[in-house]
Amino acid sequence: MLACGLNHPLRNAGLVLIVEDERMSRKAMGKLLRSCGYRTITAGSGEEAVRMMESDASPDVALLDVDLPGMSGLELAERLEASKPGIFTVLITAAGGERIASFMRDHSVAYLRKPLDFEDLLCLLGETQVR
Repeated sequence: MLACGLNHPLRNAGLVLIVEDERMSRKAMGKLLRSCGYRTITAGSGEEAVRMMESDASPDVALLDVDLPGMSGLELAERLEASKPGIFTVLITAAGGERIASFMRDHSVAYLRKPLDFEDLLCLLGETQVR
């Protein structure tokens, strides 16, 4: 049973951007979050996400696959940080190591490892104070 409790501050209020190049993963994350009351928008690439931001999409949270074709999730996180101050960014990747650790030292982002545990994702969103 998923923890879709009412204690999630973004529930029914915040917009979550999902950037994932794997179509099935993107659809599954979107479906899970919508079933828990979150509003979502999705993009299959960093470039598509940037175009969405330019057309007035204003997410409170960005869930970013790190290893995207073209613009990486790390590059996108930097762009979002500069253009959308206050956005809560979560890096999602199977990779770990110094590349991710170094990025996290220099940027205010969270990190979840693939395969993604949806319960962990919901708990992380529930702990955010973003409104």
